[in-house]
Amino acid sequence: MKSLQSDIELNTIVSIIVVSVLLIGFSIVISERLYVDFVSNEVDAMSENLSIDLMETFENPQQAIRQTELLLRLDEYPYVEAAAIIDSDNVVRSRYIGHAASGIKSELASSISSFKDMPVGLHELDGSVAVVKTIGDESYPLGILALQFDLQRVLSQSRQDFIMSVAPLVAALILIFFIITRRLQKRSLRPLGYLIETMNSVVNEKNYSVEVRAFRKQETAALSHAFNNMMANIRHQTTINRQKTERLISQQQEVERLANLDALTNLPNRQNLMSRLDIALKIGQKEGHDIALMFLDMDGFKAINDTFGHDLGDKYLAEISRSIACLVPKHAVFGRLGGDEFLIILEQENDMQRLNELATRIIQLVEGSDNIQGLRLSASMSIGIAFASESGFVRSQLITNADIAMYKAKELGKGQCATFTFEMRAERQRQKYIASKISQGLHNNAFFVVYQAKVNHRKQVVGFEALLRWEDEELGNISPAEFIPIAEASDKIAMLTTYVIDAVCADLPSLIDLYNDEIVVSINLSPQDIHHIEVTEKILDGLDAGLIPKKYIEFEITETSFMQNIELANGFFCKIKQKGVHLSLDDFGTGYSSLSYLSELSVDTLKIDRQFVSQIGQSKRSEQVTTTIIELAKSLNCQVCAEGIETEAQAQFLIERGCHMLQGFLYSRPEPLSVLKENPILRCV
Repeated sequence: MKSLQSDIELNTIVSIIVVSVLLIGFSIVISERLYVDFVSNEVDAMSENLSIDLMETFENPQQAIRQTELLLRLDEYPYVEAAAIIDSDNVVRSRYIGHAASGIKSELASSISSFKDMPVGLHELDGSVAVVKTIGDESYPLGILALQFDLQRVLSQSRQDFIMSVAPLVAALILIFFIITRRLQKRSLRPLGYLIETMNSVVNEKNYSVEVRAFRKQETAALSHAFNNMMANIRHQTTINRQKTERLISQQQEVERLANLDALTNLPNRQNLMSRLDIALKIGQKEGHDIALMFLDMDGFKAINDTFGHDLGDKYLAEISRSIACLVPKHAVFGRLGGDEFLIILEQENDMQRLNELATRIIQLVEGSDNIQGLRLSASMSIGIAFASESGFVRSQLITNADIAMYKAKELGKGQCATFTFEMRAERQRQKYIASKISQGLHNNAFFVVYQAKVNHRKQVVGFEALLRWEDEELGNISPAEFIPIAEASDKIAMLTTYVIDAVCADLPSLIDLYNDEIVVSINLSPQDIHHIEVTEKILDGLDAGLIPKKYIEFEITETSFMQNIELANGFFCKIKQKGVHLSLDDFGTGYSSLSYLSELSVDTLKIDRQFVSQIGQSKRSEQVTTTIIELAKSLNCQVCAEGIETEAQAQFLIERGCHMLQGFLYSRPEPLSVLKENPILRCV
């Protein structure tokens, strides 16, 4: 690649040569012009002198030799080609052929005769110049002197001599000028070299704090100023880029943290847990040690969110997770799977005693952490435990096994711990299958409502409890004790409740016709129904529109469902009470037994649970509890209904203590409306 300096040097040499050639050419032209003028003057003077000298030769005709001698003087002039003396009669008296005419004498001899026809003066011929001078007085000329001389050859020789003499000097001057110019150029280009060297150092060393000194020349000063500005901009951009890079690194670290940590609890999130569980399973399978997985799920957390809002629920969840993290062993991984579900990964752990102790401490911790921001919260923790060896070290199967065990713990009463067994898997598969068929069963009319009568002390029917049954073509008769919990766990209980409400409202006219205008039909509400807007709006809108006849409907709730979410439940029940609907508190005494809250809930009926009724005649304690419930109900102006009555002794005990309504197999089994219409005995009870 050519350098700028070599280009400048080449341009300089070319410029010098061109200028020198032009100067030499111009000098040659000027010198030739001067030489022509000189020769012309010299020839004119020479011819003038010669014509004067020739005058005397015309006076003496014998002076021909003298004329020849005079013409021979022309030998001194190398440019003279020919000369001739012509008398007044146009007779050539004498002629001269000079050295310049060598080789062309024959041509000149013929051209001399033409001189006599030329007028006096200077004439340009083809390649030559002729001068004609009068010999003697111009008034009485004796003759003429004609000279012909060749300037071209002389000029050519003169030009050649000039060039040969000037060329070495010009060459020397060009060389000197080139050397001086080259040094000056190097000196002028030195700032550029300095800038290039500085730029290379910046590139090699990545040092953007370099500044170059200012130069005196305008161009280099501007270049150095531009370079310094560029470096300043680079430093500024570098600073900005560094700051952006630092922010990007910080953001990337934050993204990685967020990608691996749960934003609420700051625990490992689902993705992180799955990754760490995969690694643990690979190592465990390779090294032959087992891995325990604990699946934690909070009971009643949805009710907390629905009652107190998600903000409080999140705070409660964050506080619980921090407390649990303090209990988890350091070698274990504790993270949030999602919602209110957590996982604990314990490598090289198969000691059931230690696992059960850890689970017990966690359950007790959650049950004791029920006060957030001065609010009394009610929640518990169900825990399922599974081992990798039982799942073939397959992650999805291990999590499924732990999840199955956790649901088994919930079935045991919540706030419990269960360890996975293969029987649980089969049971869980059946539960999932049943849950998947609920919607289909409703669509195919596989569900139907049955009614169990409530009688007074005179065995007169005063009401019914509506109960749901399911007869599946494939599974057969599925017990409510099985499908109701499954519907609640799969969030499908609202579908069943709305179905029962619609069915009871449709059957009420027939029931009233069969019995009397005073009967009341009880409809059970699940704890989830109270939190489900579809159910609550259906009830409230139905009462307002008259689609649900409030005179004949009584809603039954369990004590447990009320206590799980007192504020939400009490608000809903107050609304339906204001609309004139009866309210019954089922399973009283089996749940929390928080009598202080009974005064806050305006119920119409207290139901004595069958576990107390079944012990009448067998347990004095159960009899005392039953008696106490009846007395409590009377003091609160509530009706009392006992369920599960199967013997006359049980019925007699309850009637003697003032129980208002009796319900059980002693009087009737739950039957569909079609059977009630065909059974006159039941109508007469």
